[in-house]
Amino acid sequence: MNQAWQTDELGRFFEMSVDLIGTAGFDGHFKRVGQAWERTLGFSREELLSTPFIDFVHPDDRERTLAESAQVFGGSGSVTFTNRYRCRDGSYRWIEWNSSVHPEEELVYFVARDITDRKRAEESLLEAESRFRAAVEGSLDAFFVLRSVFDEAGTLVDFVITDANQRALAGMSMLREEIVGKRLSELSPAARQQLDKYARVVRTGERLLEEEQSESPAHKDRWFQHQVIPLSDGVAITIRDITPFKQLEAELREALQRRAIHAEELEEKNRLLAAENTERERAEALMRRQQETMRAMSTPIIQAWEGVLVLPIIGTVETGRANDIMERLLTEIVRTSARFAILDLTGVNAVDAATVAHLLAVVRAANLLGSSCLVSGISPEIARTMTELGAADGGFKTFGVLQSALRYALSRCGAEGAR
Repeated sequence: MNQAWQTDELGRFFEMSVDLIGTAGFDGHFKRVGQAWERTLGFSREELLSTPFIDFVHPDDRERTLAESAQVFGGSGSVTFTNRYRCRDGSYRWIEWNSSVHPEEELVYFVARDITDRKRAEESLLEAESRFRAAVEGSLDAFFVLRSVFDEAGTLVDFVITDANQRALAGMSMLREEIVGKRLSELSPAARQQLDKYARVVRTGERLLEEEQSESPAHKDRWFQHQVIPLSDGVAITIRDITPFKQLEAELREALQRRAIHAEELEEKNRLLAAENTERERAEALMRRQQETMRAMSTPIIQAWEGVLVLPIIGTVETGRANDIMERLLTEIVRTSARFAILDLTGVNAVDAATVAHLLAVVRAANLLGSSCLVSGISPEIARTMTELGAADGGFKTFGVLQSALRYALSRCGAEGAR
């Protein structure tokens, strides 16, 4: 490298510049490059000067770069363009060129700048805008962007529609060119009615969200949700058809009302059922008391004398009644310490094997408590049945009439005056 060039003023300028400055000859080689080239691409200055500059250019950009170079070398004056340059590590950097030709020197002077970060930011922004546009166009909501229009006094007087998605265009039955660029006041009366509302959002800077029923004959009985978002130069608007949700809400409200009515009806039925249950329980308790009274009346136990109980039995003796007779008789025997218990069968209608078995059970139970059981009022039929069943010798005395049984019991108890 020319040592004199490194020490002169131009050389110092080349070394200090943060931009990619230098010169290139008509032979397609760099002639001078600043130190910023080494920092940016990673190649040494010798590598940059000894290699045709087109070899550093991205293959996709070479044809365009050669065309731009031919234009510069042809004396077209200053030319500005961008391309990608290869780095030592194999990556590429975006370079923006400003060049000027000097034919008499057969040199091109250039000032270049690494704009890779800017390019990436632009690409990211374009990608984000593309995704945003795709989302807006695919949205089920109608979407508008409105720019504020002010008069000479600075008062907001109108809005200009600057963008609208397909859902918005379909809702208004208009083409994009028929709506974009139009003032809000030039559209339908329904749109003009929203002007004051949008202007209030611009003034306050607060988002507006509301639901309203359409007044348009074309959208009769439909509900829409409006969202108005303040922007730096206007507002963004989304409009959503919420009719299905409103219908579902109404159906749910009606269902809740029906449920409340049914709950009241059920509560009333429960009250009536509770009252019926109370009445039934009262009736059952009364019936039980009546049955107990009837049983007591049907099997009265009479204390004829101290130590002597008389139980006249009337009617048929079945299992339930036999158990009741036994329970009542045994209780009275224990209570009165009776020595004799007289069972009077005068009122018994008929006697069969089951009746005899029940009577024998009562007799045995009384005997176990130390009370002798006497049976009176035995008719010929009862005597015959007991004999046939082998119950004549059942461990108890029998008498034809009650008086005989009483006389026997009293005589055994030592009662005075018993004749």
